[in-house]
Amino acid sequence: MSYWANKFKQLNKKYWKGKLSTINVNVRDLSGEKAEGLYHYPHEEKKALIEIEKSLPHHHKRNILLHEMCHHAVEELYEERPYHCHGTLWKEQMKKVGFKGKIHSTRGRYKTRNY
Repeated sequence: MSYWANKFKQLNKKYWKGKLSTINVNVRDLSGEKAEGLYHYPHEEKKALIEIEKSLPHHHKRNILLHEMCHHAVEELYEERPYHCHGTLWKEQMKKVGFKGKIHSTRGRYKTRNY
């Protein structure tokens, strides 16, 4: 199991009691997408996927993974499908896992407590 697959599993167990389905996590150059992380929700034949910008410092990659996992949680745990980007349910998930302060798409990427 890759490092990021294992980290996904650990965070899933800690924050969602293992309820989220396991999905692939890829670390790659996202500069063309101008993003630090992406959550691709499942549709048609495609499975959900998380992608993380490879140039980020390691601790930022962990925070981005958790940010994207909150999108995955909204997709899987609520009837709101497809998920609604950075809406109320996503913000609730972000607070649940420990993100602090005003949370929106470009804030709420970095946690203020250890995990």
